[in-house]
Amino acid sequence: MSKKNLIRITADELRGDGVGFAGNRDCPTPRLDAFAAGATVFDRHFAVHGKCVPSRISIVTGRYTHTDGFRTIHLHLPPDQPNLLTLLKRAGYETAVFGHNHVWEDFWGDNHKSSGGVDYHSYTIEGGFRNLLEKSWPVPPAPPGAPPPPAELDLPHFHYGGRVESPLAGFCDDNRAAQAIHYLRRVRDRSRPFFLQLNFGAPHPPYQVEEPWFSMCDRERVAPWPYELPKHAPLPMRVMRRVRTAAARSDAAFREIQCVYYGMIAKMDSLFGRVLEAIEAEGLFENSVVVFTSDHGDFAGQYGLVEKWDTAMGDCILRVPLAIRAPGLPGGARVESLTEHVDLLPTLAELLELEPDWGVHGESLLPMARGERQKTAVFADGGHEREMWRRVAPSVKADGKQESYRAHPEAMARTKMVRTDRHKLVVRLEGGNELYDLAEDPFEMNNRWGDPAFCDVVADLQARLIEWCLRTDTDRPLETNVGA
Repeated sequence: MSKKNLIRITADELRGDGVGFAGNRDCPTPRLDAFAAGATVFDRHFAVHGKCVPSRISIVTGRYTHTDGFRTIHLHLPPDQPNLLTLLKRAGYETAVFGHNHVWEDFWGDNHKSSGGVDYHSYTIEGGFRNLLEKSWPVPPAPPGAPPPPAELDLPHFHYGGRVESPLAGFCDDNRAAQAIHYLRRVRDRSRPFFLQLNFGAPHPPYQVEEPWFSMCDRERVAPWPYELPKHAPLPMRVMRRVRTAAARSDAAFREIQCVYYGMIAKMDSLFGRVLEAIEAEGLFENSVVVFTSDHGDFAGQYGLVEKWDTAMGDCILRVPLAIRAPGLPGGARVESLTEHVDLLPTLAELLELEPDWGVHGESLLPMARGERQKTAVFADGGHEREMWRRVAPSVKADGKQESYRAHPEAMARTKMVRTDRHKLVVRLEGGNELYDLAEDPFEMNNRWGDPAFCDVVADLQARLIEWCLRTDTDRPLETNVGA
């Protein structure tokens, strides 16, 4: 049998509870729901970092980001570090990546082709991909009598863009989807297996979308997230609320953000459907592994906050959707085990019958999909060393987030998290620790750190965290001559 193709479609900042197949009744995602109905869904899947680039790197390496020092959006995988792309290239795959790169150091921007890491990307001239970025998509006008958004959001701090009324062009998601479809239908080498990665920009802020998705949610009837800070909130959350979003004093402002965020998800769902139609029309489901996930989540108004933060470890930031459709995987299956992004690389390698030749921290999800085992804990980390705290340039435009960095750099102190079925522990060098009983407090509103009733729980979680740190301590450079 020929080698299986791999198609990976990734949303940007899509929360795990933001889609219909996860139980959301306010955000219609019919194409994603139909895809999930034919896929294996991992209901409790988590990112290992709350920022785009480190999280995406963990997906393609199967390694926790702190092991190799990937802590910011500015550090990318160098060409000599093995990852999913190099594994596929060695196995003879043609490779194509559309949308944000956010992982690999050796292809960016306007070059014809990369240095060999990928065959096609969004700006590749060969094949007509760059031409597709010139396509413009008209949008409907605002409906008559449309109410204005809350005046409280009229600050750059909120990254609120509201209703989009200008035509979409350039590097918009519509054109990214068009590039992926163009590759599938007209460009790919049909004599070889291929890897296609499509990175949507939605629902990453700014919170903005065109009609009909902008008006999709009833602002008065949407099921709201809690818009107040948790009890005993840690420093990063208090700083963001005070410095970045203090101007919003009504629940209506955060409902607006939540509803526009849902509209962005629904728009992305429609584009996902276009790509699915192309996959089906090309007969690719029969011999392809198709994956949908997100890099991490977004506050989107929860806790009165927006976007994300390097040291925020709430489920709204770390829990993400994951659905895999592949030959041999049961359609409509739901996996309740905890899983995490480092597990994707070994899972995909097993499905494609490939063997990574580097140290992988994750484990294949296939035994969990078969009900043979459970993962008892997942982990994440973020933050920076003290020397980095005050390196935010004074000239950087003050958008609220940058002001927060400058005024309270200790809110970026190194942070680590361990989460089990029931409890979550977050440990910070500065800014306050967190402990939650997730069974009693699923929105993480009551920080129980310091509560003597949880002494045994803390001891167990701390032991897990220490073991994880030991197991994933840096292993580079590789020591090949051990001993005297």
